[in-house]
Amino acid sequence: MGAKQVTRKITAIQLSLTLLIAVASLVLGSFKSAYSALIGGGISTLVTFYYASKVFSVRVGAPAAKIARAFYVGEVVKLLLTVGLLSVALLWLDVAPLPLLLAYIAALMGYWLALPFTLDASVRTL
Repeated sequence: MGAKQVTRKITAIQLSLTLLIAVASLVLGSFKSAYSALIGGGISTLVTFYYASKVFSVRVGAPAAKIARAFYVGEVVKLLLTVGLLSVALLWLDVAPLPLLLAYIAALMGYWLALPFTLDASVRTL
């Protein structure tokens, strides 16, 4: 399985977890908690998508320094986006903090949950 396919699976799992938690929040809680869960999981999925697009913007065969720079810049911007978006959500939007953070954390766990579906003895780079 190629790296882009793995990224698509991780993003799909993150979106699925976000929707699952939002539906559970709606059933067990309120519309506000479901909305908050969608925002929290959406932030995690969005920054994952950004990072993947930054990393895969480098062409195959590019110099190692350019590839490393894409990883480092992508990670720094990903962290800044995460802090910024979570800050905006918690400070300016009318959200419930617990469902927002639980959905964010669950979407991050999408990386771990994706492992059984993406492990392949012959992993290709692209």
